[in-house]
Amino acid sequence: MSVETLLRLALVPAAIWLATLAARRWGHAVSGYLGGLPLIGGPITLFIAIDHGDAFAARSATFTLAAILGQGAHLLAFAHASRIGAAWPVALAAGWTGFVAAALLSASLEPGPYLALMLAITGLAAAWFGLPRPRLPAVPARIPAIEMRLRLVASGVLLSVPVTGSIMPPFTLALYGADSVARLTRGFVVGLTGFTAFFFVIATTAVAWGTAGAFAAAVGGALLAAFFASRNLRISTTVGEG
Repeated sequence: MSVETLLRLALVPAAIWLATLAARRWGHAVSGYLGGLPLIGGPITLFIAIDHGDAFAARSATFTLAAILGQGAHLLAFAHASRIGAAWPVALAAGWTGFVAAALLSASLEPGPYLALMLAITGLAAAWFGLPRPRLPAVPARIPAIEMRLRLVASGVLLSVPVTGSIMPPFTLALYGADSVARLTRGFVVGLTGFTAFFFVIATTAVAWGTAGAFAAAVGGALLAAFFASRNLRISTTVGEG
């Protein structure tokens, strides 16, 4: 078993665990913030750089950046399917259909870093303005121990992108309803701004700065982007609020 595979096996449950604890303590929006950050993709890309070189990692990061368009489509499809009353398997199928269609489109363009960034921003903007708005006040989730264990089991199976986006929304819809999904998915958009910044920095600096410099800058960029997004993208508690 490769180091990358072992890393995935460790990182996915850890990321889901942290996001679930955040939902319990601070609510679904904060859980979405963590779910959108590159807690899984970032370390795996670091190992790609170590194993295959900076140029390979930069190109991989470019395609990951472009695929954020698909993540936006995934969130939109899942959230709107849940809002009209679809059960979580139907909503998840809708989300994956949106992701595959958008990801194939972005890959077919063979994007460079700047086109990939434009695709990512398009996906995030479409998601932020198109996602359903929460209608009820935010409350911390009462997540029982059995749900925590089930999320970890699911995370061990679903190792492909979007990982957290395929685990957290179905549990949230099944147990807490469409309004909590709206809050969670909007939180994802905030977290994905950090994801976007991280992979854009890797795509544009890995070759010139080397692995250490590029990843240090990428982590800083991700944290700054997520911080500013969380301060400026307010998640409403009632219909009509921004």
